[in-house]
Amino acid sequence: MEGGEMANSPKTNAKANVVGPLLRTHRTKAGLTQKELADLCQRRGIKLTRGTLAKIEAQVRFVKACELFIIAKSLAVPLEEFYPPGFGI
Repeated sequence: MEGGEMANSPKTNAKANVVGPLLRTHRTKAGLTQKELADLCQRRGIKLTRGTLAKIEAQVRFVKACELFIIAKSLAVPLEEFYPPGFGI
């Protein structure tokens, strides 16, 4: 097994998170670059880089609850607004 793959693990094209596209929408509405938002998050005590935000927005990386909380606070957007309509119903 190479690259940390587990034996018999299924390969899927599943997205790593559902909030990425709306995160990008809220960030751009706020007029912030990925770097600027990463800097705001770092000032609030969470270590995020521009590259990490890019991966979250592209749905290739999971977003931790604590990260999403700080991102939401940094953008002054309620957490619920990062989820697609009807999510969790």
